[in-house]
Amino acid sequence: MVKVVFDMNKNLSKLCWMICLIAFATPTFGQMGESIEAETMIEWSESRPLEWKDYTYRRIRLKGSMALTMVKHSVKGYLRNGLPEFEIKVLFRRPNSWTSDTTSLDLLGHEQLHFDIAELYRRKIEQEIIKLQKKKERKAAVYREEIKRVLAEFNVYSRRYDRESDHGKSRPEQARWKKEVEMGLKELHSN
Repeated sequence: MVKVVFDMNKNLSKLCWMICLIAFATPTFGQMGESIEAETMIEWSESRPLEWKDYTYRRIRLKGSMALTMVKHSVKGYLRNGLPEFEIKVLFRRPNSWTSDTTSLDLLGHEQLHFDIAELYRRKIEQEIIKLQKKKERKAAVYREEIKRVLAEFNVYSRRYDRESDHGKSRPEQARWKKEVEMGLKELHSN
């Protein structure tokens, strides 16, 4: 299971401030906020898979193992040479992610794939932004709508993954999804 948080941060010049206020309306973190975020968040990295120690343990009285992976797409926008540019990250939110089973490698693999899917969609957002930049699009609202559209696709895709893999219980479906996501990551990495 995955819960998604979408955060568009602003770090815009005064010129763009009024134009983009609605599009990027979340507070900017200062240095102290960034250090707190670093302690509670893990940025997606191919070389740093999730571990059960990244999760909070919760005792659940229901039958079976359960876990929740909370991810956040952090999108910070700014202007460069009159065009909007973005820094996009996928962050695992430690305080909000939990498991009832710290021994199941199958469950951990399922949760890791949720994190990987979030990265896949980060790359898709980046791809759409590049297309708009090549068209010399200057309106922040156009970028915002495109980002929202891709994130809506991400939510549908994540729910489908849980449904079709039966939350990771179907090993053949889990393997099929893993292969599909890995192929998508490789395809978008080369672009």
